[in-house]
Amino acid sequence: MTALGTITGNYEEAKAHLREWGFCLIENPLPPAKFKELAERLTELAEAERQDNSAFLYDGGNQRVFGLLNKGAIFEEIVQNEAVCELMEELLGYNFLLSSIHANIAGPGGARMALHPDQTFARMPWPPYPFVANSMWMLDDFTEENGATRVIPGTHLLGRPPDYAAGEGDIETQPVCGPAGTVMVFDGRLWHQTGANRTKDRLRHGILVYYCRAYIRQQENPFVAVEKDVHDRATPLMRRLLGWEIYQGALGQTGGLPT
Repeated sequence: MTALGTITGNYEEAKAHLREWGFCLIENPLPPAKFKELAERLTELAEAERQDNSAFLYDGGNQRVFGLLNKGAIFEEIVQNEAVCELMEELLGYNFLLSSIHANIAGPGGARMALHPDQTFARMPWPPYPFVANSMWMLDDFTEENGATRVIPGTHLLGRPPDYAAGEGDIETQPVCGPAGTVMVFDGRLWHQTGANRTKDRLRHGILVYYCRAYIRQQENPFVAVEKDVHDRATPLMRRLLGWEIYQGALGQTGGLPT
């Protein structure tokens, strides 16, 4: 199966890929030192959680690391990344929110995830635009062998999840591969899955920064889950992403419309 996707630093080209394929691949939007810090911090966290038996392990060899906003200022930086936010605004419109940020680590022997879109919470019919969108920060080279994200290009245009009863959950997918530092941005309607890690000893680290339209409930409740020091040092953009701003003069009020 041929790996899919063209990595680009041209954001108009990236937006065209989003419209056609439902995803795009962009070149590393971080300076090398920042990317190294990001990768080292996640590796450290994942190992610590495995060592103290608090790790969330699943599907035979895979691991999730949740609540990353509370686990290092470097994670606050990537949710506000200018390049990714530009593409998220293309997909989700003005004043989109951060829905969650966590890591997905495909370990040796980890099974392929079920095929799905990310907005299965929404009842049908879906409108002709996404409610949510995701970004996968590739901290290692993503290859077919080590469990790269797999997709069926163009399925975002179907406006529905797979019909599992009709066997659509078993349709063959294509791996989206890229070197460490690549970011995959994808429409919440795109059918995709974590690939199986068929290596003997290589972990595949990725961070999923997931966003939603301003009127959609966030996956992680930032007013309960995010620690006070993160709120206290939040930039204006971070405050908006966490949901502190009133949307369209109506949503998120605390005592009536502002005068």
